[in-house]
Amino acid sequence: MGHQRLGKLPAYQKLPEIVKYLIDGGEATADLVQQITEFSRDALRNAVKDPVFIEALWLLLRLPQGAAEKNVRGTGNDAASTEALPTSTAHILAHYDRAIEVVQRSSHDGLTDLGEIARRAGLSSLAQAIQQELPSLWSPTAADVRASLASLKGTEDFAALAHGFFANFVERTIHYYVDRNLHNMVGEGRIAATVGDMETFDSAIRRHCNEAALIMRAFARDWLGKNQYKHGRVISRDDIKRFSSYVVEKIGLELENRRGGA
Repeated sequence: MGHQRLGKLPAYQKLPEIVKYLIDGGEATADLVQQITEFSRDALRNAVKDPVFIEALWLLLRLPQGAAEKNVRGTGNDAASTEALPTSTAHILAHYDRAIEVVQRSSHDGLTDLGEIARRAGLSSLAQAIQQELPSLWSPTAADVRASLASLKGTEDFAALAHGFFANFVERTIHYYVDRNLHNMVGEGRIAATVGDMETFDSAIRRHCNEAALIMRAFARDWLGKNQYKHGRVISRDDIKRFSSYVVEKIGLELENRRGGA
C-alpha cells in the first residue's frame, strides 16, 4: 500500500496530521476527522449530565482525601469512606468500582453509555496515579498502598488525576466510535491496510487526547486550591458538575482547534 508509519509524533500534533499517516497517498480524510471531533465534543457535553460521570470524577478527589484523613469506617452516605484500611491497589480500585455501581443502580435519570466509559476512565487514572507513587525497589506493603493513595490529595495531584480522567474518557469515546466502524476502516484501499496499522493509529490518538486535555490541568489545580484550601469549601458533587461543565468546554475548543482545516 505504501503508507507511512507514524513513528514519534511531535508535541501538539493535530488530528488531521495523525490520520493522514494511515492513508494511501498521505492525505487526511476530512470526513473522519470531523466525525471524530464532533463525536468527542458531544460526548463530553452529554457526559456532564450523567451522574456516573460526576461520581467517577468526584471520587478521584474524595478517596485520597478520605485516606489522608484516616477515614476508615463508612459514614453511611459518604461513598469515599472505606469499610476497612486498603491493603492493595486492587482493594482501592474495587472500592472505587463498587461506589460507582451504587450510583448506577440507584440513578434512574441521565444514565448513558458515557457513564460506563467514565467509570473505566476513572479506574485507569486512579490505578496509574497510585502505581506511580508506590516504591519500585520492593513489594509495596499495605501501609505503602495507603500512603500512596493519601499522597494524591494535593492540588497538583488532583490536576493530574483529572487530566488523566478526561484524556482517557475522550480516548475511549473515540474508540467507541471507531470500533463500531472498524470494518469500514481496515483493508486494501481503506484508512489502514492492517489491524497493526490501527494499533499505530490508537497510539497516536492516545497522545492526541492527552495533549488536548492538558489545557484543563492548571485550571483544575487552581480551582481546587481556591475553593478548598483558600475558602475552606467541602467539594460536593454539584461543585464537580460545575467544574466539569467548564472543563469540557475548554477541552471541546481545544479539540476543535486541533482539528485544523480538515
